[in-house]
Amino acid sequence: MDTSLFAISMQKHIIFVLGAGLFFILQFLRTKRWYQLVMAAAFAVSLLIYADSENEKLFYGVGIAEAVLLLFALVLNIIQSVRISRAEKAKKAEEEAGHQDGSDAGHDAGNDAEPSDPPAAPTATTEV
Repeated sequence: MDTSLFAISMQKHIIFVLGAGLFFILQFLRTKRWYQLVMAAAFAVSLLIYADSENEKLFYGVGIAEAVLLLFALVLNIIQSVRISRAEKAKKAEEEAGHQDGSDAGHDAGNDAEPSDPPAAPTATTEV
């Protein structure tokens, strides 16, 4: 393959793809963001260029597949980010509503003394 179109060797490309794929799979396991699996697949698809390096249709097909996968990853990321943001806002609003309801009830239930009662006077004990 002409190095002006593909600037790194096949060995370096394989190492890069394995590293990037492992990184995105680990990130998916940690964060559960689906676009990361798509990115791992996109890196793996780039290796198809070596199946027949002189086939122009394969070359452009891999390029188009890469573009589609990257666009798909972008759309997935946007959709999932919006869903996560909405869920966090709803959870925060629910916690605030629960905190306001719970704080009033907890304050009244834990305090038996009336606010108008004076504090109890300390008692002194003497030992003989």
